[in-house]
Amino acid sequence: VPLTREQAALYEAVVRESMLAIETSDGIARRGLVLKLLGALKQICDHPALYLKEETAGSDSRLLARSGKLLLLDELLDTLLAEDGSALVFTQYVGMARLITAHLTSRAVPVDLLHGGTPVPERERMVDRFQSGATPVLVLSLKAAGTGLNLTRAGHVIHFDRWWNPAVEEQA
Repeated sequence: VPLTREQAALYEAVVRESMLAIETSDGIARRGLVLKLLGALKQICDHPALYLKEETAGSDSRLLARSGKLLLLDELLDTLLAEDGSALVFTQYVGMARLITAHLTSRAVPVDLLHGGTPVPERERMVDRFQSGATPVLVLSLKAAGTGLNLTRAGHVIHFDRWWNPAVEEQA
């Protein structure tokens, strides 16, 4: 998915700043900076608001236009929902899951968000709503979703961002 101009500029700036710090470090500090850089770049590729830790109440065309991935997710979900389909949307970042959920809610797409902090009764309600078709889109944090869920109604699985461990994605 191509980056937006904002994403590309932010990506380049973060790489430039980080490389200066990495070049002047060594040992475990250097490794830590490399891992921090990789995490930052993944967040920028998801959405600049995630990396910048911006509060996003609802959605508007400006929020949507800032992320190539969010634009593509909209296109995919529009097609799936037009065909009465259902989808699981996985992300490793709860902040991104909240952004996606707020965006879809603003578009009047029935959606629930399941993450590690979701209480068990609420989690069960969300699974029931998804399985019955009342909520055709379920957004899940990747780690919370690997704990014994059986979502057989899911016709499509979308990994919004990739996890470092392929086995976790396979579980999803």
